Amino acid sequence: MDNFEGYGFGDRPVTGVNLLLLLGEMEGVYQHLKYMGFEEDMNTVDKMKKRYYSLYFKTIKEEKANTN
Repeated sequence: MDNFEGYGFGDRPVTGVNLLLLLGEMEGVYQHLKYMGFEEDMNTVDKMKKRYYSLYFKTIKEEKANTN
């Protein structure tokens, strides 16, 4: 069962690296929606990205403060 650690709901820690991985996926989804002309969904993903970018910068700031 150890092979599946980190794959359950809420198992993955919210770190700067994990948030960047999430944001990278969201940026890709945004581009696909844009090129296929799904404007409403594209705008929804854009709002979500803004939330997670804010969380990323807050998390990075906290991680840097904890390492000093």
